[in-house]
Amino acid sequence: MATRRPRTPAQSVIEEMRERLAHLRELLPSLSKPAAKKTMAELLSIMGDIEAARSDLDPIKDPGTSFDPTDPDTAGHLVALALIAQDRVPLGRLAKTYGSGVYAIYYHGDHPLYGPVSGTETPIYVGKADPENPTARTPREQGPRLYGRLNDHRRMIKTVGEHAQREVLPHPLRVEDFDARRLICATNAQLVAERHLIGMFRPVWNNEIGICWGISKHGDAATTRANKRSPWDVIHPGRAWAMAAALNDKMTPEEIERRVGEHFGQTPPYRDTVHIVREFLAAFVQHAAMSPEEPADNDDADTDAGDEQR
Repeated sequence: MATRRPRTPAQSVIEEMRERLAHLRELLPSLSKPAAKKTMAELLSIMGDIEAARSDLDPIKDPGTSFDPTDPDTAGHLVALALIAQDRVPLGRLAKTYGSGVYAIYYHGDHPLYGPVSGTETPIYVGKADPENPTARTPREQGPRLYGRLNDHRRMIKTVGEHAQREVLPHPLRVEDFDARRLICATNAQLVAERHLIGMFRPVWNNEIGICWGISKHGDAATTRANKRSPWDVIHPGRAWAMAAALNDKMTPEEIERRVGEHFGQTPPYRDTVHIVREFLAAFVQHAAMSPEEPADNDDADTDAGDEQR
């Protein structure tokens, strides 16, 4: 009768993992929804650890990703990077042009709430403009959508700024304190590019960040909807429809200011474009590991044999 070979320490650990996983599967039906959600997240994390361990054992290294120019995420990164390559232009001096795409608005004024990003390369707001014709192939067919979107923001800033000056409110917004970058791009390229821009910069005025959003709202009627005054309109009053007495504030000024301060504390601004470009390029980096030593002759032979078979 053959003698059973003792298990190695690694085999013992793996067997223990299998046993614990089997026990976990028995527990799954009894988990509450919150517990199941948390367990699922932890399992996903463990899967990543297991894959990392497997990769360490494999003598042939995995690059991690394969660069695919046709992948929507790749296109999104490239479009966002191309936006940063554009010149910053005063918001009040934008030429009217055809085209849809993505844009970023920058602040360099003295409002204390936005001091951390004032004069930096972190935009206060980013957005997109969809084409008039969803199948448009040229900027002319897209229509002057990008210009129209930025001009709309300019008018909103001018409106609240003039109101603040009339009412002698402190630190009024001024159009001359804003710059913009814009990139006219192929139809639909703006969709993923906007997502990448928001994810990277986390602009404090964007709805997705959930802090001082509302500049993009347009005249919601308080009498027909259960709307509340947006945080942007709380901090920057002046749009007539947003000042309706029937509207309640979404957040108090104190709450907004506190959350803006916390946001900037957690999201340091970009001071120069070099840092931004480096961040964008990091998305394309592959795990091209360097061998600790020269390959053995038999490794080269195996590779050559594979080439000959092809």
